[in-house]
Amino acid sequence: MSCYITGCGAALPARIVTNEELAPQLGVTPEWIEAKSGIRERRWAEAHESASELAAIAVREALNDAGARAGQIDYLIGGTLSPDYQVPGIAPLVQRTLAGCGNVPAVDLRVGCCAILYSLQIARALIESHAARHIVCFGAEAQSKGLELNERSAELSMLFGDGAGAVMVSHQPHNSANDFALRVDDVLIATDGNFAEDLGVRAPGSGNGARWLDTGQMEAGLHRPAMNGRSVILHAVRKLSEAAAAITTRNEINCAQIDLVIPHQANANLLRSLSAQLRIPDERIVSNVARYGNTSGASAFLALTQAKREGRLRPGARILFLAFGAGFTWGAALGQVINLPSGC
Repeated sequence: MSCYITGCGAALPARIVTNEELAPQLGVTPEWIEAKSGIRERRWAEAHESASELAAIAVREALNDAGARAGQIDYLIGGTLSPDYQVPGIAPLVQRTLAGCGNVPAVDLRVGCCAILYSLQIARALIESHAARHIVCFGAEAQSKGLELNERSAELSMLFGDGAGAVMVSHQPHNSANDFALRVDDVLIATDGNFAEDLGVRAPGSGNGARWLDTGQMEAGLHRPAMNGRSVILHAVRKLSEAAAAITTRNEINCAQIDLVIPHQANANLLRSLSAQLRIPDERIVSNVARYGNTSGASAFLALTQAKREGRLRPGARILFLAFGAGFTWGAALGQVINLPSGC
């Protein structure tokens, strides 16, 4: 039994933060930021905007795109690195805003940039086991609120942007709003916790001593995002290339047969490295990192929505999703756009 993505949605804050605005706060130049990351601007949430509010907009858009109602949702699965609160999670906050949505399970994932892959794998399993028929998966971030804006954190803080994306995943491809469905054929996900401290936010947390959060932890910056950049990039390129090779091999195709790659948007240098490693031309790799920065758990959802709006998801096209994130977590997914008779 297959499952199908039948609708996509996105939400971005209105505020645009250019390199020219950000660079002086980080003690660098705009040109340095672009050379290091390929990023020219990003969206940052205003004080009143939260990750769950952005997520709710994206979810409603995905429902509209699929011609579905909130009352048809059987599960909500959300991923974020920047939740509204420590507890509860972001998914219940989104559920309460959806008029007509029942008391459905609302599940949070904390797998960083791999939110799209882990949520698709869970959605696929729920649908194939007949536990659900319609599932909304989303990723949302308001990371800018946790960034340290100084020279010490320049290499990290220059990267991140805010936004949300969502997809409707259903047991059948019928779609009353448009003639689109992306069949999810396979998902491969993995984790290596040996590198858990190389990318993340440690506080508040029960692993930091006697208190979840205290003055010493804040002075040490444990409540801010931290990254071992060299470790992340080396593992990301290798693991993503391996995941692409593994999932194409077990589906008896090769990378030359992939029509479009939808990766999480870490930075432009990683996307170029992937293009070279996989021998897939740059024009087949969806990129929005120059305009939106690294939107972490939202980024692959946003890239998929972008590809659909740009008319790049043509019938018959084979789609490869790739993502690498905190944990370390990583993986790949394969799908194919199918042609639906008009009016399905």
